[in-house]
Amino acid sequence: MIVGPVAIILAAGHGKRMRSERAKVLHEVCGRPMIHYVVEAARAAGARTIVVVVGCGADQVRAAFEGEPDVRFAVQEQQLGTGDAVRSCRAILGSYAGPVLVLVGDEPLLRPEPLADLLARRDAEDAACLLGTAVVPDPSGFGRILRDSAGRFLRIVEERDCSPEERAIREINPSCYVFVTPILWTALDQITTTNVQGEYYLTDAPERLHAMGYKVVATPALAPDDVLGVNTRRHLAQANALMQARIQDQLMSDGVSIVDPRNTYIDGRATIGPDTVVFPFSVITGTVRIGARCRVGPFAHLRDGTILDDDAQVGAFVEVNRSHFEAGATARHLAYLGDAQVGAGANIGATAVTANFDGRVKSRTIIGAGALIGSGAVLVAPVEIGDGATVGANAVVTKGTVVPSGATIAGIPARKLKD
Repeated sequence: MIVGPVAIILAAGHGKRMRSERAKVLHEVCGRPMIHYVVEAARAAGARTIVVVVGCGADQVRAAFEGEPDVRFAVQEQQLGTGDAVRSCRAILGSYAGPVLVLVGDEPLLRPEPLADLLARRDAEDAACLLGTAVVPDPSGFGRILRDSAGRFLRIVEERDCSPEERAIREINPSCYVFVTPILWTALDQITTTNVQGEYYLTDAPERLHAMGYKVVATPALAPDDVLGVNTRRHLAQANALMQARIQDQLMSDGVSIVDPRNTYIDGRATIGPDTVVFPFSVITGTVRIGARCRVGPFAHLRDGTILDDDAQVGAFVEVNRSHFEAGATARHLAYLGDAQVGAGANIGATAVTANFDGRVKSRTIIGAGALIGSGAVLVAPVEIGDGATVGANAVVTKGTVVPSGATIAGIPARKLKD
């Protein structure tokens, strides 16, 4: 049984201009496939069932949503246009008669708020079709919205089919629609391929409904930043810049200090607590969790799976990967911590390294609370450094070593000096 509202997301295109073997909608924006942003925006707007239309790279797209029960897939067997792509969902939706939100998977900057507004407006207007449009400074690449002298919707004209006068129109169609489902199928049954591309345009459906006497409303509900479509690597870079600004703006609103936003990168999956300070040229990638009152950078790199508890510090040219710094743990200079557990209040000296990979297996290093790891020390995992233990400068702690709590070791290979 289909639970509505439904969102259809078109993701069957090849994206030839990306020049990639990866499905276009899986190219990442701030660390996440761009289609994930569209799916989450639809969910947050109220969609209960998501139907993703796949074609090129179908297996890749399916794999990206493994374990998400509200996502279903329709297959567009041939690339016959957006109207044909939506029509491929008919069998899945069956007798569903509620509203359906139709979006494209390559507009990662869509926000949920205007989508929710469009769903609510369709109900209020009792329209067969509601189009979300945008007025943009440069309409290049988009279809144009044509209205009559009273401002009522007439039709959408694709750019390649526009006259010079129509090209000058700045109200564009970003492919964001709400249809009443049974009426949508009626319209799609009537559209043809009499256009430059020889394809079934979804953009013809609102015009057909209008001609049939159904109510069609076009409302400029979307901001220019919402509707950036990603068709090239340049577009992808623009989307990354805009999304990065949103991510950082939200973090700063939540109490995080980012000293130089233009020279900082923070993944969309990262979480950061209040009163943490992120210094310039720091890179935070993946599902990193940073607590409150931490200090990161400058030139720090926190990688996927890293956790910093409250008051931890990761300083200049420190890289941390799949490691957990407990409260107050510190690595201020030029260190590498990979697959490590660093106890509360422990201090990692400059140029210290956890050698976590032997060419075949990645192993863990455990550093106890209050331990001191001297400058230049190499910990060849797996090793365990006890609470309050000290590892001397330039020591090499060999694989399998367990250093007792409170002990001091030094040398190459490291040996116990005293308790």
